[in-house]
This record gives sequence, structure tokens and C-alpha cells, in this order.
Amino acid sequence: MENDFSGSLPPRPTSDEAREALDRLNQDGEKLATLVVTPWWYHVGLAAIIFTMIGSQALPGVASITLVALAIVAIPVLTLTYSRLYGISTSYRGGPRSTRILIATIAVLAIGMISALAIKIIGASPWWVLIPAGLAAVATVILGRRYDDMLRAELARNTDGAA
Repeated sequence: MENDFSGSLPPRPTSDEAREALDRLNQDGEKLATLVVTPWWYHVGLAAIIFTMIGSQALPGVASITLVALAIVAIPVLTLTYSRLYGISTSYRGGPRSTRILIATIAVLAIGMISALAIKIIGASPWWVLIPAGLAAVATVILGRRYDDMLRAELARNTDGAA
């Protein structure tokens, strides 16, 4: 296989050229940050899915499992819809601060599911499941918006979001 490398390296940029290139990259990050605006319906839709997933534990037998399965299918449908409408992938891994918020959001879902299952297992009234479901849904909206803000800050500064 033939190599396209001609044997000579391109000239090294001067320090001014390197600074200019970095400045252009930072400007690109700032432009990208203005484009990454999640529509109002995204976090509300995600919260509805989370509420359904956790709240379904109040239902008996097959209905509960069916709603959890539908909620699991609804998550990629929501993210794909967002990606196609806005041309922005939701699979971007953010910096350390936005990643912590994302982990907290996942923890809220896990705690909500564990709480709902515990309520179901101990035999309490199934309506108690609506409390962790509602709390997880509200936390999803709040943390989701906070995640967006932090991600935009990280993109704009091309750092970990620190001010």
C-alpha cells in the first residue's frame, strides 16, 4: 500500500498562528454553545417518561411491565426526534460538571424506581408510588435544564464550565 506522506513535515506554525488557531476554536465553541438549546418540550417529555416508568409500579402485573417497556422505548424515540429536528446529537459527553449533573439525573431515576418497588413490595397503597414518580419527574426537568446550562457553559469556554 502506497503512503501519501511525502517525507517532509509541514512547517510548524508560529506562536501567533497557533494562538490565532486556538482563538478560532474557542469562537467555534462559543457559536456551538448558542446552538445547543434544548426545546421546552424535551425535558417535559423526558419527565413524563420517567413519571410513567416509576408510576407504573402502582399498577398490577402486566400493566406495570408493559408501561415500563413502553417508557424504555420512548426514551430513544424522544432523543432521536430531538436530534432530527435540531440536527444536534444528544450523545455528546460533556465536561466534568455537566457529567456530574447527568449522573445525578440517572441516580434520581434509580432512587425513584427503587422507592416505587419498595412501596410495592411492602404492600403499601399503590398510590404512594406517585410521590417518588412525581419527585423524579420534577427533578428530571430541573436537573435537565441545569445540565443544558452547564453544557453550554462548558462548550462556550471549552473548559469544565468553571467561571
